[in-house]
Amino acid sequence: MRILITGDSFAADWQKKYPGQIGWPNLLSDLHAVTNLAQAGCSEYRIYKQIISSDLDQFDFIIVSHTSPYRIYTEYHPNRVNDVLHRYCDLLYSDIEELAKINPEYLSAVEYFKKFFSLEYADFCHKLILDKINALLKNRQAIHLSHIVQTANSINFSDLYKTHRGLINHYNDEGNQIIYKKIIEELSK
Repeated sequence: MRILITGDSFAADWQKKYPGQIGWPNLLSDLHAVTNLAQAGCSEYRIYKQIISSDLDQFDFIIVSHTSPYRIYTEYHPNRVNDVLHRYCDLLYSDIEELAKINPEYLSAVEYFKKFFSLEYADFCHKLILDKINALLKNRQAIHLSHIVQTANSINFSDLYKTHRGLINHYNDEGNQIIYKKIIEELSK
């Protein structure tokens, strides 16, 4: 089966940074022809761009791992350009807040998040992008995953994320196995 994986760090290939570490996408690629476009730290808009950059007719199944509505798309993350896993990371308040502690250059971004960033607007935009993604995949075999923020028509792994945290795809080995088995189950339906 030819499978396209799109999404955030919950679906990215962490072996790029941690060779030998096996996450659920790597397990899946042992059985199927997998093209993995997922990128650590990406926004829902970047996930949308992953999907539209692909010839979807080349795939039998598409897996989308959705992300937080509070990631802000940026052409490149100024502090992650040399990180092989997070090279195309978008901005998230908690990340910027940590960066500001060691580099005052990020204080203005922290102030933006504190004073001007609207959660309501971010949620609204996130829903619009989800609607666009769903429209693109309407007549295709697709699996939608959520790990932190529940999205409509997705397999919700938020409870698993709370109990099986680890290094690879944010899960321990058991957590990655559970996700892998659930995806295999969905693929065989």
